[in-house]
Amino acid sequence: MRRTALASLAGATLEWYDFQLYGWLSALAFNQLFFPSEDPIIGTLLAFMGFGVGFVIRPVGALVFGHLGDRIGRRSTLLITLLMTGLPTVLIGLLPTYAVIGVWAPILLVALRLVQGFGLGGEFGGAALLVVEHAPNGRRGFLGSFAGLGNPVGQLLSIIVVFTVIASMPESAFLGGGWRIPYLVGVIILIAGLYVRFRIAETPSFARMKDQGQRHRVPAGVLFRRYPLTILKAWGARVADAGTWAVFLVFGISYATSEVGISTSMTTIGVALALMMQILVVLWAGRLSDRVGRRPVIMIGAVVIAVCVVPSFLLIDTGNPLLLWLAFMLGFPIGTGMIFAPVGALLPELFDARVRFSGTSIVFQLSSVAAGVVPSIATALLLLGGHRPWLVCAFVVVLAAITFVCAHCLPETYRRELDAADQAPAATTTA
Repeated sequence: MRRTALASLAGATLEWYDFQLYGWLSALAFNQLFFPSEDPIIGTLLAFMGFGVGFVIRPVGALVFGHLGDRIGRRSTLLITLLMTGLPTVLIGLLPTYAVIGVWAPILLVALRLVQGFGLGGEFGGAALLVVEHAPNGRRGFLGSFAGLGNPVGQLLSIIVVFTVIASMPESAFLGGGWRIPYLVGVIILIAGLYVRFRIAETPSFARMKDQGQRHRVPAGVLFRRYPLTILKAWGARVADAGTWAVFLVFGISYATSEVGISTSMTTIGVALALMMQILVVLWAGRLSDRVGRRPVIMIGAVVIAVCVVPSFLLIDTGNPLLLWLAFMLGFPIGTGMIFAPVGALLPELFDARVRFSGTSIVFQLSSVAAGVVPSIATALLLLGGHRPWLVCAFVVVLAAITFVCAHCLPETYRRELDAADQAPAATTTA
């Protein structure tokens, strides 16, 4: 189980390391190097749109890799997704900028983001199944949280690398080429992830399904016929997590530095502190979900998000770095950690083994689209609100309400026998 949990964590860490790099650099470098504009906020908006395309393509990858995961196996599919995640990272670090090749620079950047996003479509679903289908009853929530743990671990790793690079050179050197270093470091995580995943076995659920000849020819077709309401409710149960993450860790960085005038280094420290806190919350919430259920933990997380978003932005608006750190620790890690931790077990528990990779991947990536489009939405709301963040806060409260209601409407799964889901009532169109 330790090796399997590590394999799940390795891929998820690479996923979030890669994607968060673009989030940091959208506001720190790419708005100038790949999307230059006379108005800085327009350049940032264009960079955020480039951030979003990688998320928009992820549901397509979820369909493709979900099919492969349910047909050829979890392990083989995860090796493919890991390569498609890691190789574009290295190539982005080698891309010439707008000043060198003109419009081809943003085109190539967006193209690599599309390839990366396509590969990521199957990454979380497979990483979650890898550990959950090996886990004993009563520990799936905690062990499944290792797939979610890759979120704060990968982001924290990316921020440590970016902060180190920024602190070690002047801004001109960073923009001149220092921004490439974090991307090239990604090759180390890629190699480590491949090494760990090559050493794990196929999951018992898939091996049993294969031996008994129970695989569907087109798993996604069966999934959408049997589980339409489950897919919709599970999507809503995650949307506040994905949206709040984007508001604080993509839009929030730009807001704090560009609108409030807090230095990049102080903002970076605040985010790092919040991510360290989220690591603890994810582990705690995953274990808690094994005791009280997945739904209560997610619903409490949604309430925390709704209650904390306005105070968090009030603290950011003070311009005080210490209060900024408190704002990030209050507004982001607790609520999103409580939602994200149980998801690694909840989504696999909602679907039977024959469509489990497809169902987990599709639901997760559809909800992740919110994370891709929210920075652009938040920036537009900031402009509509006269450069004040209150429309953004209202938007986050709406997302939290959606998650609360949808989680309440889902069946509780923490005591369910995982491979008995084939016969469970929840595995029907009325689930």
